[in-house]
Amino acid sequence: MERVDVKHEIYACLPFIELASEASIQIGPVSFWPSSKFSGQINVIEEENFQEYLNSIMQIKTQVNAADGQYINTVTLAPQETTCISVCADVPPEQRDHAVIDSIYLLYFACTFRNLYYGNEIISFEPFRKMLPASMEFVKNKQNWENLHIDETKREVTACIHLFDQEIYVGLGKALSAIYSKDSALDQETIDGYKCLIRSIRYLVDRFFQRFVNLIDKGLNLSQELFEPEDILFLSSSFESLFNIDDKDPAADFKHKLRPMLHLKYSRPVEIFWKWVDDFYDLKRQIIHQGSSPHPLFKNNPNFEISHVMLGIKLFIYAVYYKLFEYKLISPIHIDDYTPPDFRWVHPEEILLFFWTESSIIRKLSVFIKRAQTNTEENELFAEISLLSDLFLSIYERYYLHPVHDHVKFMPSPLNKIETNARDIITMMEDEEKNRPKGRLYFSVPTDLVVALKDRLQ
Repeated sequence: MERVDVKHEIYACLPFIELASEASIQIGPVSFWPSSKFSGQINVIEEENFQEYLNSIMQIKTQVNAADGQYINTVTLAPQETTCISVCADVPPEQRDHAVIDSIYLLYFACTFRNLYYGNEIISFEPFRKMLPASMEFVKNKQNWENLHIDETKREVTACIHLFDQEIYVGLGKALSAIYSKDSALDQETIDGYKCLIRSIRYLVDRFFQRFVNLIDKGLNLSQELFEPEDILFLSSSFESLFNIDDKDPAADFKHKLRPMLHLKYSRPVEIFWKWVDDFYDLKRQIIHQGSSPHPLFKNNPNFEISHVMLGIKLFIYAVYYKLFEYKLISPIHIDDYTPPDFRWVHPEEILLFFWTESSIIRKLSVFIKRAQTNTEENELFAEISLLSDLFLSIYERYYLHPVHDHVKFMPSPLNKIETNARDIITMMEDEEKNRPKGRLYFSVPTDLVVALKDRLQ
């Protein structure tokens, strides 16, 4: 490893965070690196002091005799399984606490958003909250720490972070650098926007702080619905910070700012989206002013029952990506003038399918494919065909084939609602393949669509 970058100064340690494969992660002015690699991060003359500090402070102890203060060793933390934090020396000293705390929130978001977006289990935030001082000013004075240790009662199960997407760390890091740089060339409005984005992520992460835990996983059913009221409040704060929602009519402003992001333009999906927004803000009002616990499920799409919070989280994560894209901090893998941007890990279909009914997708597809057989020049038409095909396949693969999900219940449309249009699509696409030159329509429709439709009609 290269020798220390004098532009960074070690700040703290996260004793219960492991960086997989002993990788390092940079988020703007803040670096996260394995404690085992300290020799490449600090000055040679300070290495011995830091090694001695690590050997001492990474020993976890528990008290066995309160009367005489006797402790015994329990666990020794491995340096390769703990993480140190360095901060760019350009960050003003009075701002370093703020920069580090923001970066830890962003680190957690960046390593969990993909699982959160698709409704999978995520790691706890608790290990990210527990820190140790590690500045050389603190470490070099042995009297500061020689009698200190981590108490067994404060130990957490180590969380391991896998660096799977460098782009999100770079994008969030650019925002963080602009906020804490003394010489940022950006205008104040943009910097304020970055601050709102990071603050909105902090509100979302804070949602996961307080949960009651059954230590033996039996005998108590602590449903997530118990925490739905608090979740609604945190989520609404996240949205309002991210989009600077007008508090005079938040529901209307929310619709106005999110609808263009999703490119919702047809009556049925717009109607369902508006209903979700109205319900979401009505839930917030009931929670604050009536103290009630409203029904947690959104049921206005006849194909889905989904938790308001689950759908809200999906919308929020996509919105964060969209904002990063608007700020030119990340790039989509596909973009056109007619459909929502598609990102590497965050695909718009995962949100849109909850605002479209199965029958309306198939009906629109039938109309558009029929039009495309004679109109090969309309770019918007083929973009819509591609998006609707992906939407149907997402529903089919994720929910029709696997109808049971946590917080999501899928109910297929009756066959009499979809059969005529589905058979029209099958006939047109089979004719396109057998009897026509393979043109724009053929390449706009995934090959799996006809197979999925045939299976769906069984």
